[in-house]
Amino acid sequence: MAAVLLSLTLTQKLLFIAKQERTFELQQYHIEQLQEMNKIIKTQRHDFVNHLQTVYGLMQLGEVEEAQSFISELYTEVQISGEILRLAIPELSALLLVKTGVATSRNISFKIEVSSDLSQIDVRPFDLVAIMGNLINNALEAVENIPVADRKVQFQVFENSGYFIMQTRNPSFIPKELRTMIFTPGFSTKSDSTDRGLGLASIKHLAETYNGFVVVSSHLDKGSCFTVGFPK
Repeated sequence: MAAVLLSLTLTQKLLFIAKQERTFELQQYHIEQLQEMNKIIKTQRHDFVNHLQTVYGLMQLGEVEEAQSFISELYTEVQISGEILRLAIPELSALLLVKTGVATSRNISFKIEVSSDLSQIDVRPFDLVAIMGNLINNALEAVENIPVADRKVQFQVFENSGYFIMQTRNPSFIPKELRTMIFTPGFSTKSDSTDRGLGLASIKHLAETYNGFVVVSSHLDKGSCFTVGFPK
């Protein structure tokens, strides 16, 4: 009897320690994401000063059209940053800032629209990061090898009466026979990496864990749309 009680006590302590370690890991992750976002924002602020100086120089030289074009590009970047910072979950804001940089490095137009701050969503930030990251990665990979003029990805965060929604759109087409298979672990239309075919399967698993859903629609003339929803 004493041995059983001792075993139960040790098991409870081990579970408590494991829970504490998990909490610590999540806190560390949260801190790292905040630090990353802070670093990116500081960099953007520094770049913004350089941009303003460039506009001033162009105006001084009388290059009005060039200045207007430069301001237009700058305005687009400021809009993107504003959309990102609307989110109430800093981990997601940090992730979107990083993905914006990835898209830029691949010459992909990455448009972000945020109309819900997700402050009331009942999903762990750790899981939201995994879902959002895989969702965006899938969209970016879908367009990275097509002509530059067509490399366009749209990401939206919004809500309706019943769900919180994250959605990506891109111009690539997915044949009907593949639309259910793409959520199978290990399945991929690409063969250049052993890590392919895991992202969409992970999204589906996590969405269903929270009684949510993921659906895909695809049309030759409209491209593909991936939608992930979580109940309110």
